[in-house]
Amino acid sequence: MASRGLSAVKADDRLGPVGLAIGVFGPFAVAALLVPFRGPVVTENVALVFVVVVVLSAACGGRRAGVVAAVVSAMSYDFFFTRPYGSLKIDRAEDAFTALLLLGIGFVVAELVIATRRSKEASARVHADMRRLNEIAGRVSAGADAKDVLQFVQAELVALLLLRDCRFEEPPFDVAFPSLERRGAIEGGRRRWVGGEFTLPAEGVEVLVIGRGRLFGRFVLIPDWDVGVSIEDRVLAVGLVDQVGAALAAEPWPRRTELSGT
Repeated sequence: MASRGLSAVKADDRLGPVGLAIGVFGPFAVAALLVPFRGPVVTENVALVFVVVVVLSAACGGRRAGVVAAVVSAMSYDFFFTRPYGSLKIDRAEDAFTALLLLGIGFVVAELVIATRRSKEASARVHADMRRLNEIAGRVSAGADAKDVLQFVQAELVALLLLRDCRFEEPPFDVAFPSLERRGAIEGGRRRWVGGEFTLPAEGVEVLVIGRGRLFGRFVLIPDWDVGVSIEDRVLAVGLVDQVGAALAAEPWPRRTELSGT
C-alpha cells in the first residue's frame, strides 16, 4: 500500500524537473517568439506573458521552480525588451519598475500556487485519514479476527509513517522505547528536524495497545530517520492502534495468546 507521503514525494520528483525546465527555458521561448514584434505595445504587455510562465513553472515544479522562473523572466524582460536591447542595463525608470514588478509578482504568484497545492494536498490527506479509520473501524465492528486487524493496522502504520519496520510485542517488554502519547507528543529519544517536521526517535518509539483499560501489548515503530512526521499523523497512528486494542478486548483470552510473534 503506497503511503500518502511517499506518493507526494514521487509526484514532486516526477514534476520537479518539468517545472524547472519551464522556468529556465520558458522565458527564452517567449522572447524568441515576441522579440521580432517588440515595440511599445508588445513591451508593455509581454510582462503578462512572463507571469503565465511563472504560474506554469510553479504549478509543475513547486516554489523553487517558480522562483527560478521569476528570476529568469525578469532578466529576460530586461535583456530582450528594454533599451538598450541585449543588455541588463535599463535606461528608463518605467522599464526598471516593470522589471522589478515582474520579479515581485513572480514571487507572489509562486507562493500562491504553492499555497493552493498544499491546500488540495491537505484535503486529500484528510480524506485518506478518514478512509483509514473507517475501514479499520468497520472491520472491528464486523467482528473481524483480532490478528487480522493487527496485521492490517501494522501495514497501515508502515505506509502512514514511512517506517523501516513495525512489530507487535506482548508484555513483558525487554527493551524500553520512547512512548508516543495520545496527543502526538513523544518524550525522549534522538530526533531531528526534516522537511518542516520532527522525525520519530532514531531508536524507535512504542505505541501501547490498550483495550477496556487493559494493556495487551505495544507496537514498536522503527522510523526512517530522513522522514519528518507531522503531529497529525502521529495522532492518527495512535487512533489506528486503538482499534487493535478494541479488537483484542472483544476476543476471548485463548485467541489473544495466538498473537505472539506477529
